[in-house]
Amino acid sequence: MSWRFQMVGLVATWWSISAAITLGMKYTVGNHGSYKFPFALTAMTNGVCGSLAFLVCYCQKGRFWAAANLRRIDVIQLVGLGVLQGMEIGMSNKALAFLSVSARTILNSMSVFFMMISAQLWGLERMDQLRALSAAFQVLGGFLNGFGATHATDHNANSTMQDVHGVHGVPGVHGVPGVHGVHLAPVSATVHRQIVGTLLQLATLLLASQRWVMLQFIMQKSNIVLGKLELSALIMPVTSLVCLAMAAAFETPAFNLSLVLSAGLPRTIVLIACGITVLTVAELRLVHISSAVAMQVLGTLHQIPLVIAGVVFFHDAVERASGMGFSCCLLGALCYALAKHNPSPADDAFREQQGTELLTLHRDDVEQHKDHDG
Repeated sequence: MSWRFQMVGLVATWWSISAAITLGMKYTVGNHGSYKFPFALTAMTNGVCGSLAFLVCYCQKGRFWAAANLRRIDVIQLVGLGVLQGMEIGMSNKALAFLSVSARTILNSMSVFFMMISAQLWGLERMDQLRALSAAFQVLGGFLNGFGATHATDHNANSTMQDVHGVHGVPGVHGVPGVHGVHLAPVSATVHRQIVGTLLQLATLLLASQRWVMLQFIMQKSNIVLGKLELSALIMPVTSLVCLAMAAAFETPAFNLSLVLSAGLPRTIVLIACGITVLTVAELRLVHISSAVAMQVLGTLHQIPLVIAGVVFFHDAVERASGMGFSCCLLGALCYALAKHNPSPADDAFREQQGTELLTLHRDDVEQHKDHDG
């Protein structure tokens, strides 16, 4: 089979499974879902995913080799990654309980902006023209997304008011006890859900950017050499424990066994976990037959079918301003991908400086080991 057909098949698998997982989570934890406990569901799903990744790694190598090569500082870094990832995924799934699939995906399109700013603040990258253009697109997209979300909230509130008026037959009459309370309660709930979901997703993007920075730091300045499946096998159990703690704190009824069984959760968990594992393998194969820049571009564009899936399966309403903001964010992400994989002379000088610092750190580490051995 030629690499082109493999690319098409892998991309189709990646995008379709990603959409199916998102839709499955929404059906389960959404407003009309059978198990409205996102933290608990995330904990169980990641626990199964970690076990599957461990089994795949074990079958490939015949033993779980990574633990023998990890130093204490490496373990601490990986645990930190797991904690950040647990909070990130848990809050993202929690946001899905308040937002539509399309709204959350449109907000997610701003993730590159958070990553780029974090990389600047932590000294991992330097600003250039393409990054500045990317930031401009992202800021414009964020403004349009906010404008579209505000318009959508007003539209939903007006629709709720009309529905209530139709039920009660008294359209906002002053002096009638309880009428305005009846009118305002659904509107207030709609606005509150939109605000809470948006804040949760923005917090998710902030956590994701810090996790990305930490991962970049580990990859550039650490001796850890692990693939994605190996990292998953090590990090996902920590992620599961973090989400389990969040569920114990905020979702106590989630641990009712009869509720878990009546919601058909075992099947849902296994399907989602298997989907994530297949997704990871497809991504690894895509990186092998293509390039990192192609993966970043495909990762940016794969948000489009997620929005379409939300519109088709949940009849999500996407405002024109939000659609324009989504497009701007995608353009910004593509500019950033181009900037990362077509470095300027300033980037080369910066990386050379970073490499010199890394070599110095490595020499110091070697000297410390020699002193310790002596």
